[in-house]
Parts: sequence; structure tokens; C-alpha cells
Amino acid sequence: MEVVRLITSSLDLEEVLERIMTTSREVMGADASSLMLLDESTGELVFQVAQGSVGEKLREGFRLPLGQGIAGTVCLTGEPILVEDAYSDPRFHRDFDKRTGYRTKSLLCVPLKIQDRIIGVAQVINRLDGRPFTKEDLETFSALCQHAAIAIENARIHRELLRRERLQRDLELASAVQQSFLPREVPAMEGYTLAAHYQAALEVGGDFYDFIPLRGNKWGIVIGDVSGKGVSSALYMAKLTSDFRIRAVRGRSPARTIEEINRELYEKGTRGTFVTLLYLVVKPPEGTIRFVNAGHIPPLIWEPETSSLWPASTKGDPPAGVLPGRSFTAHSFELKQGQWLVLTTDGLLEAKGPAGTPFGWEGLKRALEKGPQEASAMVANVVEALEEFTRGSPPSDDVTLVVMGVGRP
Repeated sequence: MEVVRLITSSLDLEEVLERIMTTSREVMGADASSLMLLDESTGELVFQVAQGSVGEKLREGFRLPLGQGIAGTVCLTGEPILVEDAYSDPRFHRDFDKRTGYRTKSLLCVPLKIQDRIIGVAQVINRLDGRPFTKEDLETFSALCQHAAIAIENARIHRELLRRERLQRDLELASAVQQSFLPREVPAMEGYTLAAHYQAALEVGGDFYDFIPLRGNKWGIVIGDVSGKGVSSALYMAKLTSDFRIRAVRGRSPARTIEEINRELYEKGTRGTFVTLLYLVVKPPEGTIRFVNAGHIPPLIWEPETSSLWPASTKGDPPAGVLPGRSFTAHSFELKQGQWLVLTTDGLLEAKGPAGTPFGWEGLKRALEKGPQEASAMVANVVEALEEFTRGSPPSDDVTLVVMGVGRP
């Protein structure tokens, strides 16, 4: 009972391992002890704890393949081994004795099992009284190792839970930081009314949008999607949002702004990562909008009077960050009274329902038809329709939506 109390009184893995080996030496009256855990990725036993006169030398990254030596055999077969005379046993691995000058005489080696799964082995070496270990010693050590295996597994589970908690806290912090890069509210733009929605598929995502005040009473509207999902895309998105705003406010043309971003992404971006971008420049209260499309879903026009949804223009260029020195071309279209501009990412259109069918253009159109024709209501209708369509399933991609309508002068 004292042994069980000692080896189960901590959830720190390193402390548990040390206590197990200390207790094993004391209970078994052994000169040395060691514990190895199975590295399932390599199929090797790795020394975790080694106590005794040559213990430190056993910690120097010593690894043992399955099936080699006494310990490798025990881990492979799952059966304990009693060796009364090590040098007369052909399974004994003498290399370590040769390297250290230590003389192994008798040893016990027992598997550490959780049900039928072997997680490692423990062994004690050389009784202090000079006699070989006995079958009674093997029974005692086996009973001890049953409790030891449970203590190790509990400590491992505890460590994994702590790691996940830390990761969750980090993700929550990353999400808060990412949200700070997105607009906190839509701007008051003369002659226009706006609303927006953003939802990451995971805690953090790669979609982004921004409203950027420009010189000459103009506004820049950008929406983009970084390839991939998760933390790497979120970090990429955060840097890109900052870089884009800096370049846009310098007063460059839309095409020149995208060209600079493309060069920056190609030179400093991670290999294989690219960004689809749609950048629009609006000068209120004019209805003409200039834009550059770098591989993104085109700007859409919704006309409630005719219940029509169509792309304002299908002209565009490749995504940013793919081709060095690529030139980009600006185009223009007119947004008329009573029409709405709809900007989105593919996470909205490609969201799938239980049957595997995508939300698509028809789903977007049906949501826009619900009315009333007011920016925030339209966005809310689309979000509600998407949630109903996917029926509570977690999103497979980030979803971003921006709606802008022409108001009365």
C-alpha cells in the first residue's frame, strides 16, 4: 500500500517515473534500475529513468530496437523475464556493459502494460546481497509494475490535458488578436449602406476583410482568403491585413497596390501559400467602382426588383503570391440605385448540407430574396439560411460576407 501511495501521489510524469524507479530499487534491494518507454513512432525503447552507479550514462539518448536484448524481447513479447546469470543468456545485450565497465549479473525485466497495450518496460539489476533474483522477486516486481503502468498512463493523460488546455488558451488569445485586425464596425459612407459578417471555421481563420479610408474622399474595400486554415493561415492573414492597409493608404492605384502585395507575398511568403484578393475603390456618392480581382470570387450585384444575382464582372487575374512580377489590371462597373453589391469568400458558397450538396448561388439568392432589403437584415438572412442549410454542422471553411447598397442622396 505504501508503494502504491508513493507512485500514484503525483501527476507530474517525470516525478512519477523517478518515484517508480526509486521505489523499485528499495523494494527489490537492487543496485540499479531503469525504465524505458516505447516510442511508437520509431518502434524503439527510450530510456527515461536510470538509477544506480551508471544511471547517468543510460540517459545519454540510449535507444533499443524492439526484439533486441532482454528489454527489447520483453517489450516485443509482453512476457516478463528473470535472468539469474546475464552473461550466460544469449538474449543479453552486452554493449552497454562494455561501454561503461559495469557488470550485470542478475536482472528482472517486466513489461509495463495498460490492458493489452505495452507502453514500456522496467528492470532492476543486481541484488545488493550478491545473490541472483528469484521467482518470488519476479512476482513482487510484476505486481509493482502493474501499479506503475497505471501511474504512468495517468500522468501522461494529465500532461496531454494540460497541453490541450494551454493550446486552447493560446487559440483563444490568437482569435482575439485576429479579431482586432478586422473592422470593429462598418464605416459611414456617404450614399451607401453596409454590413459585414465573419466566421472562422476553427478558432482562427484565413479570411479577412477591411474598409480603408483613402485620399480624395475615397474608400477601399478588400476581401480575401488565405489558402489553408488554422493558425498558420491566421498569422498570414494578420500580417497581410496590416501590409495591405499600409500600401493602400499611400494612394497607389488599385492595380499597383495588388502588384506590391503580390511581390511581397511571393518573396516572403511560405512556399505553396497564396491569397485570393478582391480590392475595390469607391468614391461616394458616385456609383462607379474600380476593382482588381486576384483570383477571388467576382463582385456580385443583387437586384431585388428583378430578383437577379449576377457577377459585376468576370475579369480578373491569378491569386497573389503565385507569380513574381505579375501585372494586375483594374476594371470598373456601376452600382445603380436599388442594387446591392455582395462580396463573399468560397466558404459561403461551398458550405455543404447533410446530403453533401453545396449552399451555392441558389442558396445565396434565396436568402437575399427574404427581405427586408436592408444591409444588416440581408446579412442576417444569409447567415441564418446558411446555418439552417448545414443544420448545425461545424463549418468546413471560413465564411466572410460584405453587403453594400446604394442609398438615396
